Amino acid sequence: MKKLLGAFWRDDLGAVIASEFVFILTTLGIGTAVGLASVRDAVNNELSELSNSILSVSQGYYLSGQIGCCTITDGSEAIDRPVHVDDPRCTPPPRWSVTDQLACH
Repeated sequence: MKKLLGAFWRDDLGAVIASEFVFILTTLGIGTAVGLASVRDAVNNELSELSNSILSVSQGYYLSGQIGCCTITDGSEAIDRPVHVDDPRCTPPPRWSVTDQLACH
């Protein structure tokens, strides 16, 4: 067993050059970044669809008034108009302004 492990240790026929490692890691890094960007976009779209479906649930109601035995009760009504959430937008970073303040004389 000791001989076999020594032979494996000295064997360099399958050695990989460092530049091949760099190429493989670069490819994996770029692929991961592109894949995560796609996942981010898909999650944003799904969450926008979920929020639109929640917002489209109508919470409006109507209660008619009642009349009876010389009394009148007014009714009540609430109208819920559905709205939609816009797709996420990228906002540019704020621009910093320089304010000069002069000293009093």
